[in-house]
Amino acid sequence: MAMLATCGALAVPQAGFAAVAQPTADGTGSVHSDSTGRDDRTDRTNRAKPGSQTELGSHAKAGKKSNAGDQTKADSKATSQAKAGGQGRAGDQAKADSRAGKGAAGDQDSTLTAVSGRHGSDKAQGSDKTQSQDKTRGSSKAQGSDKTRGSDKTQSQDKARGPSKAHDSDKTQSQDKAQDSDKTQGSDKAQGSDQAQGVAGALGVAPQASIDQAGVVQQACMEGMAVEVSAAWSDATIEDHEVTALVVTLSRPDVCGAVSGVDLEIELPAPLYRAQGSHTATCSTTAISAPAGSSELSVTGAGMADEVESCTISFPVRADKSGTYELTSAHFTGVNGAMVNQTPQTLTVTTAPAMVGAGISPSTIVALGVSRLSVRLARTDENASAVSSGLGFRVNLPEGVTIGAGDRINNCGGTLTAATETGFLTLAGASLTGFPAHCELSVPVTSAIAGHYEVDNTSVVDTSGVVARIQCAERGRAEVSCGATLDVEAKGQTVDFTQPANSSVSKHTVPLVATASSGLPVTFTSSTPLVCTVSGATATLVDAGTCTIAADQAGDPTYSAATQVTRSFTVSGATPPPTSVVATGGPSSISVTWQAPGDLSGVTGYTAIANPGPATCSTTSATATTCVMGGTAGVTYTVTVVTNNQSGDSVASGPSNAATPTAPAIPSTPPDTNLTLTTDQGLITTAEPGQNIVVIGTGFMPHSTATIVIYSTPIELGTVVTDGQGNFSKPVRVPPDLAAGGHVLVATGIGPNGQPHSLKMAITVQAQGGGGSGGGGGGGDLAVTGAPIAALLQLGMAAVFGGGTLLLTGRKRRRT
Repeated sequence: MAMLATCGALAVPQAGFAAVAQPTADGTGSVHSDSTGRDDRTDRTNRAKPGSQTELGSHAKAGKKSNAGDQTKADSKATSQAKAGGQGRAGDQAKADSRAGKGAAGDQDSTLTAVSGRHGSDKAQGSDKTQSQDKTRGSSKAQGSDKTRGSDKTQSQDKARGPSKAHDSDKTQSQDKAQDSDKTQGSDKAQGSDQAQGVAGALGVAPQASIDQAGVVQQACMEGMAVEVSAAWSDATIEDHEVTALVVTLSRPDVCGAVSGVDLEIELPAPLYRAQGSHTATCSTTAISAPAGSSELSVTGAGMADEVESCTISFPVRADKSGTYELTSAHFTGVNGAMVNQTPQTLTVTTAPAMVGAGISPSTIVALGVSRLSVRLARTDENASAVSSGLGFRVNLPEGVTIGAGDRINNCGGTLTAATETGFLTLAGASLTGFPAHCELSVPVTSAIAGHYEVDNTSVVDTSGVVARIQCAERGRAEVSCGATLDVEAKGQTVDFTQPANSSVSKHTVPLVATASSGLPVTFTSSTPLVCTVSGATATLVDAGTCTIAADQAGDPTYSAATQVTRSFTVSGATPPPTSVVATGGPSSISVTWQAPGDLSGVTGYTAIANPGPATCSTTSATATTCVMGGTAGVTYTVTVVTNNQSGDSVASGPSNAATPTAPAIPSTPPDTNLTLTTDQGLITTAEPGQNIVVIGTGFMPHSTATIVIYSTPIELGTVVTDGQGNFSKPVRVPPDLAAGGHVLVATGIGPNGQPHSLKMAITVQAQGGGGSGGGGGGGDLAVTGAPIAALLQLGMAAVFGGGTLLLTGRKRRRT
């Protein structure tokens, strides 16, 4: 059992204790009774619990050992000290009484405690006052009443102490003062003594008391006051793998004295165990043995200081399995020096929310590549019968990352939603059972933008029954992998730059052609601005030398910058133009001649250009120095010539002389050609006088003049200038007075080679009002076919006139 040590002290003057066992003058040591008929020793004994080891009345033994002379000396000394003010010592008599008390009590090992204060009842104070007065006066022979303090007996006692009359007077005054002082001090002592006795009686134990050399009462702490031990959980409810504390408390009903030597052992309810972390204690201990992971908690030599009512020792405790666990007195497997006072303490462990973890693999891709985001759902509860249902969440992907094309995998149950090109996925209605309990889903992810991306706890929203644990913030042991990062590297690209050809300054500009594999635009720069400059995709040649151009593609969020590509080419001096240009007008054409330049390096031919244009002609040899171009009859032209060179054409030569083309000659008879003239209505065979026809011709010299004529007697219907391909389309009108019969429609001019070129179409002109079919117009429809009728008419006329003269009618040639 824990021991209670000495505490407290109450100082009481000697005179107050002298009356406890005041010897009479004859040395009998009898004790006077108070007005109740009980002596004070009997009264104290009656109030003490049977079996107590000492009582204040034991001081009477010391009185029996003293003779009258010694008592007189002691009284005189005490009286003198009381007159002096009683400054902390009760005198020799107090020492004698203290030693006598200790002798009567015997050798005691119990520790002492002090009792102080004046809290007795009014009856007790009155009784104590009477007792104190009696003690101060001594026995009836030695002291007497207050009125007989100067009696013979007193004088006789005074004579025994000394013969001086002055001494007797001083003695009497001293005794009076001592009596007054003793009365007060004795009353105080009686009150303190009665209070100690009252407390002891209420607790059912007897007080122990002794007097030290200073006259201080040492009151022993009451033995039998048991130390109690109990324990409680710091939390009523926790989640699995969460840590709570078991708080062990030592307490006692009385705070007098120090406590030590309490040993205890506690076996935690299975499957609880001591968690990582330090214990804390306000109790003093010799040793604490409670290793992490153990279910046993052991404390040796626990205690607390004087006047401490209770102390605690706290242990971190953890549960990995959901359930209800009760701590009772049965879990205190070994307790020494204390009494277990344990009420059942219940700890409820609930299933912690399932944890959402995530990972991305591979963690590095190139832009537009595909990785996979895996989301794992797991719980830590080791209770295999626990069920977690209705689990769900949404994972927002980092900006720039989207769901890619590919398989969606879900073994968590419920419904997984992950649409391609969206930035999130959702899971609803998933569940976990058993232990271990985990599941996983995965979706393809991609990004077109290079950078570093993370899926973290803030990415998980709209949770139901789950908690995000992506960043390794798991409670307890880790159940999911940590970290979900994706590094997207820019996609590479290349530039394809076409090599520019060597050129002369005469070429002026060179087109630059380059493409990037990314499809992004390429930019060009010149590193030789004195030879060439760049604007956009065109290099401008400035001077002879080497022109160097760089092609770059800087990249974008998807593509990294391409490696620069450079191209160089030679820029030669200007190509010289021809000289001595001569132009000669001809039928619908201009013939041009010139003198070749002195340096024919790289010369591939020449180009002659009419002014006004747009007629041109060219050659394809450095030595070919003549060509023919079309011209409009009656228009005057000059011509310049350019030397064609693979490095760049020359500037134009000086202008030629003026030249005027002439109209093509009209043959007297239809030309002999198998080339066909046609119309906008296609090939026609008949026409009526006055009919409008749109004739179409091809194969003439570009920009030359062509003439349209109708035969048999040539009648010019109009002229036309061909286009750049030598073609024309010209509306003409059949003469209204054109004789009915067969005719030939002809277009004549020159061909690209400068030689005569003609087209023809045979048509039959019907008589006015004759009907028929044809190409439309004022004379009615043209016939599809027609035969020559002139000879038939002549034969008919001859027959009519009976062999008369054949009348031939001539027609004048008309021009329109």
